[in-house]
Amino acid sequence: MAEIITASFSNVDSDAYLFKYFDSAESYQRKLRLYLDQERVVGYCLLTFTHISNKVVIKASAAFLPDYRKGSNTFIFSLQESFKSWLTKPWRQHYYADTMLSPAMYRAIAKNTGIIWPHFSHQAPAALFDHFNPDGDPSAENAIRCLVSVDRVSNYNQAELDMLLTSDKPEIQYYCKLNPRFNSGVALFVIIPVNLKQFLLTLIKRK
Repeated sequence: MAEIITASFSNVDSDAYLFKYFDSAESYQRKLRLYLDQERVVGYCLLTFTHISNKVVIKASAAFLPDYRKGSNTFIFSLQESFKSWLTKPWRQHYYADTMLSPAMYRAIAKNTGIIWPHFSHQAPAALFDHFNPDGDPSAENAIRCLVSVDRVSNYNQAELDMLLTSDKPEIQYYCKLNPRFNSGVALFVIIPVNLKQFLLTLIKRK
């Protein structure tokens, strides 16, 4: 796991990172999926579930070795586990509310998800961003508090950076407009509601 984290992020102490995301006492439930090549662990996706203000807040940590990075790796797992949680407590509001440091990861989720904020096709609820990201900064692009400084940077090489900055993918272009400092320790704060409407719209979008 430490090898994967070191390969994925710069300016990160892998032991401190593992402790922060895997051993935090705040979460009442964790779901972890490991991705293997033969017997070698090449990636992981960790979901944590926490009660905040009578809401269930889902956060994620995911990383892969360079040769195994595919945006769709974590989507189905995250979708399934989030809706399992919602089905056990459908009377309680569920939100994915966490940072995305990678434009590619944002695209992988946004292109498959029925409702995601911020997004160029959906009006983002400013009050939710103020609630979940009160210490964050507003983006100059949309005036929503959807930026947050983090203690890590994705470990992109120059060729990967150039490819992201010149991408013709609308989700990546939008991410870069919202968060032009994504390679300088600034992440995009993303909120995804988890409910029946989300499930139906996501199914339609993925057809």
